[in-house]
Amino acid sequence: MVAITKNEAKVVNFLLRNFSRDYNINQLAKEVKLSPRGAFKILKKLESNSILNSQKIGNNLIYKINFENDVSLDVCQFVLTEKETTPYIQTWINDLQSLREITKMAVLFGSILTKEKQANDVDILLVFPKENLPKVQEQIKKINQIKSKKLHAIIQTKENLFNNIQKKDSVLLEEIRTGMILWGRNIIVEAIKHGED
Repeated sequence: MVAITKNEAKVVNFLLRNFSRDYNINQLAKEVKLSPRGAFKILKKLESNSILNSQKIGNNLIYKINFENDVSLDVCQFVLTEKETTPYIQTWINDLQSLREITKMAVLFGSILTKEKQANDVDILLVFPKENLPKVQEQIKKINQIKSKKLHAIIQTKENLFNNIQKKDSVLLEEIRTGMILWGRNIIVEAIKHGED
């Protein structure tokens, strides 16, 4: 795998989570809080390593993730592991681990990530095979019995996820853009790659 800096990881993470939008260098620099010159250097380096592709649209150069490169896919999965948590959120992450064995992917999103204790409920996107639905519902019920905040799950199969990303479902895209991916990074990357096709 290619070694990448913190700022390079920030750029890849932003482009991956915002795959449905186009950003020129200045817009991207503003979003990731870098100087345009610094962003340009990073984008050029990532492009030279085949992690990104560029496309000229009018006078703008637009960069996108290169999903045809295995190294790029590895980098995408790596940057999605980078997450800053607080002790309160970490407690929830630990409590949600019981869902890991029966689900393929989990994304924590919504007010829990910004308001923490003041949030009314905890929102999570879960992806799993249809046959696991009874087990998942039972586990959510158990979690809701012991926690003071209600766990509200959005449930999808892998096929639903792929279809909704391809349709550019705005709610789902926002969950991916702002959420914390707990597990299943490979599925997110695969779904986004599928959505780009």
